[in-house]
Order: sequence, then structure tokens, then C-alpha cells
Amino acid sequence: MIEKYELMPYKRKENGQTKAILGGKRIESFYGTKQLILLSIIGFLLGRASILDGLVPFGIAYFSVLLAKERKNAFVGIGVVVGTITAIGAEALMKYGFALALSWVVFYVIKDKMHLNVLKTALISGITMFLSGMFYGIFSDLYLYDLFMIGFESVVTFVFVYILSYAVPVALQKTNRKILSNEELICIAITAAVLISGFADLSIGDYGLKNILGILLTLIFAYNGGASVGASVGVTIGIITSMSTIGTPTVIGIYAFSGLLAGIFKDLGKLGSSMGMIMGNAILTFYINGSTEVILQFEEIIIAFGIFMILPKSILGYAEKYVNAQGGAVQIEKTYSERIRRITHDRLKEFSQAFSELAVTYGQVLEKDKLIDQEEIAGIIDQVVNKVCSKCGMCRSCWKNGFYSSYNDLVEIIAVLESSGRIKEDKIPTILKKRCIRLEILLQAVYDQFEVYKIHYKWERKLFESRQLVAEQFQGVSEIIHRLGKEISMEVHFKTDIEDAMYVAFDKAGVAVKKVTVFEKENGKMEVDIEKRACYDRKQCDEKIAPIVSQVMGTSFVRKHQLCATDDHTENCVFKLVAAEKYRASTGVARAAKDNHYICGDSYTMMALQDGKYMIALSDGMGSGEKAAKESTTTITLLEQLLEAGFDQETAIKTINSILVLKSSDEIFSTIDLSIVDLYTGRLDCIKIGAASSFIKRANGEVEIIKSTSLPIGILSKIDFDSFGKKLGKGDFIIMMSDGILDADKQTDIKESWIVGALQSIHSRNPQTIADELMNMAIKKYEDKLEDDMTVLVTKVWESK
Repeated sequence: MIEKYELMPYKRKENGQTKAILGGKRIESFYGTKQLILLSIIGFLLGRASILDGLVPFGIAYFSVLLAKERKNAFVGIGVVVGTITAIGAEALMKYGFALALSWVVFYVIKDKMHLNVLKTALISGITMFLSGMFYGIFSDLYLYDLFMIGFESVVTFVFVYILSYAVPVALQKTNRKILSNEELICIAITAAVLISGFADLSIGDYGLKNILGILLTLIFAYNGGASVGASVGVTIGIITSMSTIGTPTVIGIYAFSGLLAGIFKDLGKLGSSMGMIMGNAILTFYINGSTEVILQFEEIIIAFGIFMILPKSILGYAEKYVNAQGGAVQIEKTYSERIRRITHDRLKEFSQAFSELAVTYGQVLEKDKLIDQEEIAGIIDQVVNKVCSKCGMCRSCWKNGFYSSYNDLVEIIAVLESSGRIKEDKIPTILKKRCIRLEILLQAVYDQFEVYKIHYKWERKLFESRQLVAEQFQGVSEIIHRLGKEISMEVHFKTDIEDAMYVAFDKAGVAVKKVTVFEKENGKMEVDIEKRACYDRKQCDEKIAPIVSQVMGTSFVRKHQLCATDDHTENCVFKLVAAEKYRASTGVARAAKDNHYICGDSYTMMALQDGKYMIALSDGMGSGEKAAKESTTTITLLEQLLEAGFDQETAIKTINSILVLKSSDEIFSTIDLSIVDLYTGRLDCIKIGAASSFIKRANGEVEIIKSTSLPIGILSKIDFDSFGKKLGKGDFIIMMSDGILDADKQTDIKESWIVGALQSIHSRNPQTIADELMNMAIKKYEDKLEDDMTVLVTKVWESK
């Protein structure tokens, strides 16, 4: 009887009344029926499986194992009986039918009275099989040979119960098993081989189903488990299938050798495993029979090969999870790491959203665009009246009898103050002059209150700009965390085959390494992590390991970070190798201070950023000398720190502008000329804020101009900047300069023209030489009397070999 589980009750109407129907019971019955049908089919095949040309003990053992678990499995006995009859005839009912009936009676009686473990179930099955054989022998001629065969069959039943005790739970278990033990794997293989032997005497035309399925099963195990598993399963299938008839044991060797070759060639894919199976059969058949007789027909192998080739990857992947223990362990570890990565990504996403919401909250404060609004005007007038007019003898006349006139006069005075900053005599209303007896005191009070509101307005602006700065910082942090989350959630594929090749290459070269990890990111970039014994800064990573990795990978690889790092626990050297950039860059610098002073007001930097990018930046502080140097140095330092921290260019520049606006009451103005070169693709991204024009000198001598019309940074709370994108090639130069260089030629209206001519006249390919020659030309045009600080940066881009 199917157990009742209430999963999903639903309702229906019957005779006008609503009755609840246990949908869960129907679902359980449906799936229980499907399971019984599947178990009965397996029982049918095991009932047909015979050994020594007439013994069929496997169905009895299978029936006993299922009956020991649940009484409802007694229906499986029908399938076992039918299979046995089709295998050895109706006379089998007296022996094997009695064995099934006796097993059902015994297990039905003792199941609830004692705990049945595997040993007890096996003993009961073996004894039942022996008693049934003896009962059958009483009614027939019983010889000593028959007594020996009855004992042998009982022992096989006993052993097969043990085998099924490992295989059946895996088939019936509803939990998602990830990996099987060696015992379970071997028992499943034996059970599958016995099932295949149940196809004896069944054929498709002239080709036996038993051989086709045996070859297919060997192929699947060899392809997923490798040579050792293929050989083991081949031996098992060969033994079981050869036991069904008293024939040559060479079938065992053929299956084993073919499974071995199929596993060896599994790295070549399905086709490789199939060719290994064919070669194994051909070699061993020729060796044994001299090609006079084929044990496994070539056509049977081809049919199995065809079925194997069309099997979907999902089925093979499902089988690999169980067959390949190492692959299963890797799958478990991968699943665990994916869960950790997903949890981390979700947490970072929450943090990113929190900072983004904070940015929105801080940015919702409205900017006050008027110095004084209507409410504040009324407040000023109230304070002036309370301070001056309330003590005046004309107060009743002015503010009770002529309220609107007096109020409008004061509003007009405040408007004059707001427009011109002072109260002009000719702007004072005539009526107010005639009526007010304390005019000077009144005007002074209005002026004082207006000044207070001006200060209040200034601090409100400061507060607003501060909140905007905080909002921009929150938004920047949110974007950094968001990008970090995307990097963590990036799909990474580990390349174990390349790792194996590297281990071999290192071993051949005599280089000892502890661990090699090769993985490919979603963007297609490969990275290699190496752990080895520390060489104490003898640069073995650059001189020995990097060339070997490059040779195996087929492309140039270099160390990502030049500084050595060691593991805190093992004290081994740990470093990362990445694909070498397609391009390299080098910068030459020339500087000169105004009036030949020691302090130059221009500052610059060049540095490597993440993901193979190279940054060149130049800042020109307003004016010259120490003050300009502090302005430009502050700008460049902030730019370096923010870009290194992971801020994008736009957010970094907005942050720098906000900091400079709020840094002090003094005006701090400076330009920014920023160029970032992607050394993988050769793309140049330029951002200019108040900076002088820059130039690109192509390898063929052509010169391109990049102009900017934006204001310097630090002047306005909101800035506009010009951005440009260019494609660089090998041998191109990027020339950046301060306006001191650009303004050197006073004879031309187009400042850039003399720079273009100068660059075309310089034929050197050395960036430092070009920078020095440009500086010398500018100094000559100033006639050695420098009117401004001058800096020129020349960056050469070339292809790395």
C-alpha cells in the first residue's frame, strides 16, 4: 500500500458540496507506480540473467533485497518470474517460483519482528535458494554435481545480495548524491553488467543487444573515469557476460583491454574513446585468433559507437559526477566556491546600494540660487523695525497708518543692496526720506542685517558644496564596491590540462615548483599563479619560470607585480603571471621654472594602473613659484590616490574639484591634462580641464592636435571637461605640455602651429630627446627670459616583442 503524504490538497464540487481531495496522495501514487514499473523491468532483466547455461540466481537476490526494504516491492516478483520463464522455460516455476514464494513468506513474517541488516538478508536469501534447489531436486534426479550446483547458486545469491545492498540504495535514494564510494561504483558496474547479460538471446538483426550494451557501458565508464575505470568495468562486463555461457574467457581480456584504450584516448573526446575501443578489439582479436574469428563483431562496436556519439552532454556529465571520483570532488569544491562567491557578491551589492542611496540622500539638498528670498526679506524688515522703529515716535504713523508704503520702501532699499552692494543716496525712496526722522540709523540697520544674511548665505553655499562632495564620495565608493562585486562574481575556468603541461615543462627544465594554478576569466584573459620555494630576490620568476610559462601558453607572459611576496604560513614565494601587453610606453620629461627659479609650478606623474593601463598626467598651478607648485602638487597627488584606489576618471576629477573648492578660503586653481593608454589595445583616452593643447605625432610624421576649452579645476563647484579617444599605433608619440611652452612663440596667432612645425622638424625617436629639444626651442623663443613655468612630457608607444 502506498504511504499517504499530504502535499497539495485541492477542492472539488460534488453534489453541491465542496470536498477536499488529497492531491499529494495522487502525486505520491503516481510516482510510486512509476518506481514499481522501473523496478519490475530491472527484475525482469535480472531474472533473465543466467550463468553456466541455466542458473538464474540474480532475480531471487534482487527480490529479497527489495522485499527486505518494503513489502510493497513484492510486485517486483512478477517481473522476476516472467524474466526467468523467458530465459529457461516454464519448468523454472517449480524451483524459482518456490524460491520467490518462500522469500515472500519469510520476509513478510520476520520483517517487523527483527532488524534486517545486509548479512541477515543475504543469509536468508542464500538459505532460501538452497532449500528451493533441494526441493526441486527431490522431484527430479539429484546427483552429486546437482548438489554442488545448488550450493554454488546459493553462494552467488548470497554474494549478489551484498552487491545489490550498495547499488539499490543509490538508485532509490531521493537525495542529490554528488559522489560515490569505490564500493558503490564497483557494485553498480557489476549490477549493470548482470542487467546487460539479461539481454542474452535478444538481438537487432544479427547483432546481439548484450554485446552492444556491454560495449556502450564500457565506453561510458572509460570516457568519464579514465583508463583504470575503463579496464575495471571491462573486466567486470567480460566476466559476467562470459558466465552466461560456457565459452572462452578471452571475452574478459577483450573488454578489459578495449576499456583500457578507450580510457587512455578519452582526452581526444568521444571519437578518441570510440577509436580506442575499436583498436583494442582489433589488436586482441588478431593476437588471439589471427583474424580468423571475430569475438566482438565490428558492426556491434559501430552501433554502440553511434549511440555513444549521440548521447547528450547532460547524460554524460551526470554519469561523470558519479564515475569520476576526482571530478566529483572538484565539482563539490566548485559548487561550494560558487556559493561563497555568490554570497559575497550579494553582500557587496547590498553595500553598493546602501552607499548609492546615501549619495542620493545627501544630494537631495536643493541649492540656494538667490541671496535673499521673500521670507528672508520679511525677516530683515521685522528685525530692523524691532531694533529701530519700535522705539521711534513716528512708529504708529509709519507702520500702522502707512504700513504698505513703508514696507515697500525697505524692500526697495534691500533690492539696491543686493544689486550694488551699498545704499546709494539717489536710490533711497523720496517718501522715506521725508517721513523717517531716524533715516541714517534705519539705513545702517538694514545694511547690518543684510551683511548678516550675506554671511549666512555664504555658509549655506559651503554646506551645500560639502554635502555634494560627500554625495560624490558615497557614489564613488558605491561604484568601486559594485565593480569589486562584478570581479568576484566573474566566471573563472580552471585549466587543469594546461597545469599538467606546465608541471611537465617545469620538471624537464629542472625547476621545482610547489603549485601551479591556471585560470581563464570571463574577458578571456589568462592568469597563472605560481607557488615555489623563495629564491631570495634572485629573479628566478623572471629568468626561468616566465619563459617556461610563455612557451607552454604559446604567448608571452610576464610577472604582474615586480615586488616579491611570500606566504605567511609556508614562507614560499607566491606570484602571478599575466599575458604581456601588446604595447609598451616610456615617457621623457623636460622642465624649466619662470625666471630660472628653483621651484616650478607645474607637476606631473606617470604610473601603471590596473588591467594594463598607463597614465600620464600634467597639472599647471595658476601663477608660478611655490604657491602654484602646491596647487598642482595637490591636484596630481589626489589624482594618483583616487585612480589607484579604483575610482573612475570622471568621479576622480569631480572629487578633486570639490576638494579644491572647499579646501580653504584662498582660491586654488589648477589645470589637469590626463592621458591613459590601454597597453593591450593601444587606445588613448584624454581628459582636459583648462589644460593646454596636446599633440600626437604618428610614426609617419603626421601631427594631430587635441584642444580644450574648459575652465581650470577648483573654480566652480560643477565642472565641465573635454574628453577624447584616439587609437595609437607602434611608434606614435603623445606630447603633453603646460601653457608656458605653447605661449612661447609671440609671432603667430595660432599657438599650436609652432609646436606642429617643431615636432615635424625633430627626427629623433627618443622621447627624452624630443622633450629636451622642444624645451630648448621654447627657451630660445623667450630669449632666455622665461615668462612662465614650462613642462613638456613626451610618451612613446611601441609594440613589445
